[in-house]
Amino acid sequence: MKIGDVVFQNYQGIMRFGIISKIRQKEGWSHAKVKWFNDEVYERAMSDLAELRSETYEDHALSEYRIDAIKVIDLERYCDTFTKIREYQQDMV
Repeated sequence: MKIGDVVFQNYQGIMRFGIISKIRQKEGWSHAKVKWFNDEVYERAMSDLAELRSETYEDHALSEYRIDAIKVIDLERYCDTFTKIREYQQDMV
């Protein structure tokens, strides 16, 4: 993994997509800082979690991710796949 790679994370069924903005070593692991896009569902889930645990409030959203928690994806392939799905879906109507 390197800075600028497009990554994916599945957090409890929430599909997240972003770009690695920083990588550093910590406790023997590489950790990446990620700029997430259209991440409102995850942000709402973290807000709900904090509200549920209000007695011991803690911010559960991560600012860095161990590299085994995120996966590099091929942006062009994903875009092409979603375009084909959209075209197929439109032809169904």
